[in-house]
Amino acid sequence: MSLRQGDRVLVNVAPFIGSARRSKESVPCAICAVGEDRIQVRPEAPYRRVVLWIDRAWVDRKLDSETACTSELGMQA
Repeated sequence: MSLRQGDRVLVNVAPFIGSARRSKESVPCAICAVGEDRIQVRPEAPYRRVVLWIDRAWVDRKLDSETACTSELGMQA
């Protein structure tokens, strides 16, 4: 799956809770940065404001609309 900064994705909840096992739940997130093997994501409201680098394998699927990370978290859009 092709991912780029600003895309919205559903991320498995496992990396947010420190689990090595996939969960049945997902969190909608905006992609803030893209690396070779990892992506930096920010959960959308109402979830806690946190920016986290995760392995691409935790992305469950890409969402339709796009959003950019805001400067309120010190990220560049």
